[in-house]
Amino acid sequence: MHFAESVRQWWRVRSSRREFEALDRATIAELARDNAIAEADFHSLAFRGDTNPALLGRRLRREGIAPEQLAHEEAAVMRDMAVICSGCLMTRRCRRDLDHQGGALPDDGYCPNAETIDALSRRCKPMS
Repeated sequence: MHFAESVRQWWRVRSSRREFEALDRATIAELARDNAIAEADFHSLAFRGDTNPALLGRRLRREGIAPEQLAHEEAAVMRDMAVICSGCLMTRRCRRDLDHQGGALPDDGYCPNAETIDALSRRCKPMS
């Protein structure tokens, strides 16, 4: 990531954090409920600055799973995986693996969604 992009990302996170902190408790609880996320998880996800929601989609595609189809057919599973992915501390490694490797990703245990993705890849139809 280039310096300018890092600064833009930092600014976006800072602005988002200020917006989140301006919300009243009832609104935060309602947002968490609307997204079917525990309020404590919602708080922690709101303040993570290094997440990249596209990583989950890229990882699923790499394993032959269409994320859009999964979100339609297994919305709860996709939502849970997104929450887990958003809380992951290994985003840089995941991004690096997705950027630099072809085929299946290494199975070295750092991805908290690896078992779910593996199970889904065995039962989902390949992308067309």
